[in-house]
Amino acid sequence: MRVYLPAVRECILKRLGCLQTALMICLFCMWGCEGKPEGTVVAQVGENHLTKEALSTRIPNHFLGKISIEEKGRLVENWVEEELLYQEALRQKLDEDLVLSDRINKAVRQLLVAELMGRTHARDADVLEGEILDYYEEHRPDFEREKPEVRVRHIVVKDRNTLNQVWERLQKGELFEPVAREVSIDESAIDGGDLGYFVEDMVDPVFWSACKAAKLGRRTRTSTDLGHHIIEVMDRREAGSMRDLVDVRGEIQQRILAERRQEQRAKLLAEIKERVAWSVDLGKLE
Repeated sequence: MRVYLPAVRECILKRLGCLQTALMICLFCMWGCEGKPEGTVVAQVGENHLTKEALSTRIPNHFLGKISIEEKGRLVENWVEEELLYQEALRQKLDEDLVLSDRINKAVRQLLVAELMGRTHARDADVLEGEILDYYEEHRPDFEREKPEVRVRHIVVKDRNTLNQVWERLQKGELFEPVAREVSIDESAIDGGDLGYFVEDMVDPVFWSACKAAKLGRRTRTSTDLGHHIIEVMDRREAGSMRDLVDVRGEIQQRILAERRQEQRAKLLAEIKERVAWSVDLGKLE
């Protein structure tokens, strides 16, 4: 029994999102033609040919005109390598291996089902703003904070002498963000020291204690394994408070789509069951 390997790779291509990988695999699917080829042959392995025209038709339209000759050359070389390996697999009769055949058949089934559902879901994939707002209002308990959060900006330096110098600069009126960008050794320096919102288990316990004790808008100092910090708490959000809609919009959109897809799947299965004979006898499992 000969397994139709090219069909498998064609299905896989449709499910891949990486553009570069898609291009490579797209060329891997071009097994070429046996006998006299139609077009300009750019590569040949045994009786199989790859033509310039086939190469162009296999490259997605949004890539046409953007690929250099060198890149096309690499794609052709990849086709040659894949074709050599494919023909060697056939020579060793791997396509007749029953275990491999079973694995490929399962992969094809899964990919076809995934493609079917993907096309089904694509027919109704838009989520309106009104739907998002209604979901937010109807599921408010889901978007309550479980733990208190703080938003902090800080400056981190290596030694106490530098810490004191930076503290004096701030006390004299220098703005926090420019000073943080200049002297802080933390990655947050690029954002002016802003760490955004975080909860207790995301940071060093000593750092959290200092943030918890600090008054809103006031600066304090502490030390951790990272270095010596000047901390300013910019905002607090208590446990049980609502997360802002802007922060959970993406999550709500995914929830709505997930629920919609479950409904679409159930509807499709119900329709299929109406026209296809099927049965289940669980008693035979005993």
